[in-house]
This record gives sequence, structure tokens and C-alpha cells, in this order.
Amino acid sequence: MAEASDEMKHSLAKSKAALSHNLSKGEAAEESVRTFFRNHLPSSLGVAKGQVIDCQGERSKQIDIIIYDSFRTPILFTSEEGGHQLVPSEGVLAAIEIKSYVDSSHATGILANMASVKSLDKSAYFPPRGILKTKTYVHGLEYDYFPTLYFLFAYDSGSLPTLGAEFDRQLTALPIDKRLDCACVLSKGVLVNTQRDGTIDAVPGPETKLSSYATGNALLLFYILVTRYLLQAETRPIELRRYIPDNWAI
Repeated sequence: MAEASDEMKHSLAKSKAALSHNLSKGEAAEESVRTFFRNHLPSSLGVAKGQVIDCQGERSKQIDIIIYDSFRTPILFTSEEGGHQLVPSEGVLAAIEIKSYVDSSHATGILANMASVKSLDKSAYFPPRGILKTKTYVHGLEYDYFPTLYFLFAYDSGSLPTLGAEFDRQLTALPIDKRLDCACVLSKGVLVNTQRDGTIDAVPGPETKLSSYATGNALLLFYILVTRYLLQAETRPIELRRYIPDNWAI
């Protein structure tokens, strides 16, 4: 993981040196992080970029990384050139926003991007059958599906405690399940959800506070926290018929 972290930093440095256009640099930074997750997650978890759509026709903003159940999720569209995909929300487990640099001034925009994902409907499933019915417990809440998590990944930032305090200030007014889950700043540490006893987690709960955790192994800590949920996530079969508009005729 230390080598992977160094490779990501080196990849960003090369991009900055070789590319003059900020958009191209940003795309190179995003692809480096996508490559990391493709290489370190099991094949059952797909890694894409694009938009998330729900059965009401609502769409998220453009998402840098979409992690989804690749065994159960049909991809509704893939562009030929950019590889952008349209993924039904029911199969999405997490979204990750990537930034080369982040500070407190970016918090409002990041939370708006997050809201565009977490506000999407997740109800287009086939009804559960049999005597076994799976429940998911996240954010101190009970779900009959896996809620979409939202993470931030940045290569560098301003003061990590200041960044954490600004996010915590804005997130306090939101319902627990509609908050930013956690964030990684590769050069500094991780923004984690801390329990009263000092235990840290990737997702907020009823009694947690978002706080900064400085470490030279930010990528490893972030990976461990995030995969604690991703590797346990289960999705139900998606009923694509629910995506057909009522006024559409075959």
C-alpha cells in the first residue's frame, strides 16, 4: 500500500509536469485512483465513471468513481470514447469524488455532488422471496437494501483539522445517512467518524463526530475503512422494468 501510495503521487507529479491543461491533469489524477481500486477490489465490484440514474429518471452529477455490484448490475449505457457509464442506483454501493487539492472552500460543492447521489431512489428491486430476508445496518439505521456511500479522495489539502471542522459544521445539519461518509487526503491523513470511546469508522453514526486522523499511511487506512463495508455489501436483483416510463409503448 505504501508503494501504491507513492505510485499515485508520482503519477500525479508526472501529469502536472507533462500536461498543460488543468482538465487533462484532473482526468489523469482520477484515472490513477480508479486504477488503484480496480487492482485492489475483487471482480465482484465494478469500478466506473459516469452518472447514477434511478427509476424515476433522476440522475446524479458526473461521478469520478462509481463502485457497483458487477454481478447483479446491468449497465444502461457506455460511451465509446470516454468510457462514461450510466449505472442504475440500486446496484451502486459507493461513489468517490477525486480532487488534486481540497480545502474548506470546496466543502459546499462537494456536499452538493454528494446530495445528487444520495438523494436518488433505490426501490427498483424484485420482491424478496422465501423465508430469508436480508437487512443492512449502516449509519445506525436499518435498510432492506445497501445505501449508497459517498467518499472523498484528495491528493493534497490545506490544514486537515480545519478541513474536518468545516465538513463537520456543514454535515451536522444533515440526516446521518445523507452525510459525507469519510475522506482521504493522500499526503496528510483521513477524515474519519469517531465514536465517544475513540473508535473510528468509515461511516457516521448517531454519536460520531467527523475528525481528522493524521497518518503517513492514509491510503491503507482509507482502504481498510472503506472495504469494511464494500466487502460485506449485498444487493438484491434489480427489476429493470421499473425503469420503463409509464407512457412508453412497446
